[in-house]
Amino acid sequence: MCMQASQVVPYQKWHWAGDEIVPNPVIPASRIVPGTKKARYPIDIREYLSIQGNAVVRAELHRLLARLPAPEREPFFSNQPGHFDFRADKVVDHVGQLQYLPTGRRFDHWLFPDETLASGGGDCEDLAFLLAALLRAAGISGYCLRVALGSVTVRESGRTRRFDHAWVVYQNEEGGWEILEPLAVVAPKPRRGNPRGPARRAAAEPPRTVEYTPLFVFNSDHLWRVRGPESAASRPFADYLGDRAFWRGFHPTFAAGVHNTIYDEALQGMASADLARVKRASFWVDVNVLAYDPRDHFDFAYVPEGWQRVKTRLAAGDLKNFGLATHSIADFYAHTLYGEFGPQPNGTLATYDPDAPVLARPPVYDFSTCPLPGCGLDAQAAADHWNGQLISGQWWRWYSTFPDDLQGTDDFKHYRRCLPDHDFLAVDSPAYKSPHRYSPAEYQRQFPLRQAAAVRHIRATYAAWNAARAKG
Repeated sequence: MCMQASQVVPYQKWHWAGDEIVPNPVIPASRIVPGTKKARYPIDIREYLSIQGNAVVRAELHRLLARLPAPEREPFFSNQPGHFDFRADKVVDHVGQLQYLPTGRRFDHWLFPDETLASGGGDCEDLAFLLAALLRAAGISGYCLRVALGSVTVRESGRTRRFDHAWVVYQNEEGGWEILEPLAVVAPKPRRGNPRGPARRAAAEPPRTVEYTPLFVFNSDHLWRVRGPESAASRPFADYLGDRAFWRGFHPTFAAGVHNTIYDEALQGMASADLARVKRASFWVDVNVLAYDPRDHFDFAYVPEGWQRVKTRLAAGDLKNFGLATHSIADFYAHTLYGEFGPQPNGTLATYDPDAPVLARPPVYDFSTCPLPGCGLDAQAAADHWNGQLISGQWWRWYSTFPDDLQGTDDFKHYRRCLPDHDFLAVDSPAYKSPHRYSPAEYQRQFPLRQAAAVRHIRATYAAWNAARAKG
């Protein structure tokens, strides 16, 4: 729906809390029973997260607290709004002190959280278990935490790779589930003879997208299946684990850019806690489709109306409204055709001035090859109506709501439903979607052009917003 803030494919279609409880969470472990030679005895997978009161995990939290500046320690002992999200961010950062240690082990060789700490790191499952344990020990409810077992699909340069993986999901204070990816923060194990090689390769790698597909999720209370098109989730849990395709020759560069968002680049200098609140406000306006309003996203060609909403939110002066406003700014560049019709001096897209808008040429449209869902006009009549106006696509989805004050108008019924579908016009992801208004080559030119303009616009907006707040 919106300009992709990271390389992660939108993932809110999944029920991250779990759909169906798996009654038998028992798996075979290869551990040897002390004093015997007996191995491969059954254990409960929830045991990896049953660490409440674990003194080793608590001691690690104390090390985390000792590293924080004094003003940042208070949120760990407070239940004020925003403090649970703050703790989650700091715990994720702390896990970044560990290493990703590829082992080639099977699931029956997983490490418990204290073993991962003793080893200085682990593979994706070990790190996910430890991260969930630290979050739980920091006071975050187990109802808001899951370790997910599923797959990651990485697409880059026309190549698609799929691997089984484990990660953590956290239900933040706004109610949205966030992916917490340990491999995005941990250091890879240095390769012999080339300790700096991975960093250079990561910097030179082409754009990629990453898609997370959960099959099972669990916490210390239950193991759940996640419903979806994957047949693996319908199999007995132990059979699924036995057939997982583990990472081979893997280096976690796929995760290094997961959190490189527009905000990270545009809002350099903003305090980390404030930046996290801005990102979560932006995140929530995307995932809460039951409060969808096209003016928040510049959909359905609500361009002047969208800018008016941006101004109102910026004038409020608080971080949540700032996050909502800047989310809309990014969507303007992703959803409208300003990237096609706006001025491009020296090969860059000029930032848009809503008070004095300038286009390089008047827009003229041909809708003969466009999907126009819900339109009562023929393609030529629809195009004639919108010629000369800057447009965006219509995002009309069965699972979302729509504001009554817009839906009941003749303007909406007769004309705004006669716009091309959102996916046909939007340039909101590095990955090309077909069919589209642009060729693959033009799409790949448009995406960085629009993203760079969004970064510059948000950066300038932040400077002006800060100056206004300083004046009181």
